[in-house]
Amino acid sequence: MTRFRMRVLAILAAFLLTGSPLWAASQAFVSGGPVRILVGFPAGGTIDVVARLLAEQMRHDLGVQVLVENTTGAGGQLAAVALKRAAPDGHTLMVAPDHTMVVIPLTIAQPGFEAADFAPVGEIATYVGALAVGAGSDVKDIDGFIQKVRTNPKLGSVGIAAAGSKPQFALLAISREKGVALTPVPYRGSVPMVQDLVGGHLPAGITALGDFIEQHAGGQLRVIAITNEERTSQLPAIPTALEQGYPMRLNFWLGMFAPAKTPADVLDMLSASMTKALGDPQVMERMKALAFDPHPSSPAEMTAEMQADTKYWAPLVEASGWVKQ
Repeated sequence: MTRFRMRVLAILAAFLLTGSPLWAASQAFVSGGPVRILVGFPAGGTIDVVARLLAEQMRHDLGVQVLVENTTGAGGQLAAVALKRAAPDGHTLMVAPDHTMVVIPLTIAQPGFEAADFAPVGEIATYVGALAVGAGSDVKDIDGFIQKVRTNPKLGSVGIAAAGSKPQFALLAISREKGVALTPVPYRGSVPMVQDLVGGHLPAGITALGDFIEQHAGGQLRVIAITNEERTSQLPAIPTALEQGYPMRLNFWLGMFAPAKTPADVLDMLSASMTKALGDPQVMERMKALAFDPHPSSPAEMTAEMQADTKYWAPLVEASGWVKQ
């Protein structure tokens, strides 16, 4: 039995015991009305799709309506501020990536929130990034892309889902090491960036692999590198950036959060419901198709993950010379 399935069964066993705190919390929770899951990125993107998959499953489990609300803008910053202001009763949640919860506080002087404003429900998944070029390009790998940029610097514009994001610092690192001008072009999420890449308005882009999968399969763009340390099962023939000799180590995660001071029994109940949803075979299959690896964790484990990620990225952001906006 896998570690993932063992965790699902353990949490569900605790939840089903009618004398448990989780069961009592669920009874009080139902009378509180619907649940909103805030998503700081446009509808149709991979994070939005995952949030809707969870909402559909969790509404059956919690016994209340669960709605997804796209509060789009500033790399998830607006959604985070909205969550901070919400009542700490578990009826307003947020599905957010590491960019929102770790990178924004490191790159923006006054983001309107800090880690202490939130109570993690748990990690949802990990996922990999990818670098892609337009279908009209004859580039097959990063070396080919770099050579094109050296010949024509205008081709060095690389779309990213948000300003001051991990991909931006990865591009800056490559620019320094290889002596080539790569210019990050920030968008309001991956969806419009991918649209411009497919439409021929952008030479290249870097974002979650899941946002490229469908267009890569349809020949509308070409993924030329995976930004994880290892190749991915979704596109096993595509080498990693590290294999190609480029320092691009981008590991991403997606988590669920509630406002600070949300009661512990409510957090545990929501974590159990989220874990159950992630264990559903259809949810797992759909997420893997989007290049997400379901990886549920407890609130405490999610907190530790955030702290470790912040510790890793803080010196890298500082070394880049980034000035907080």
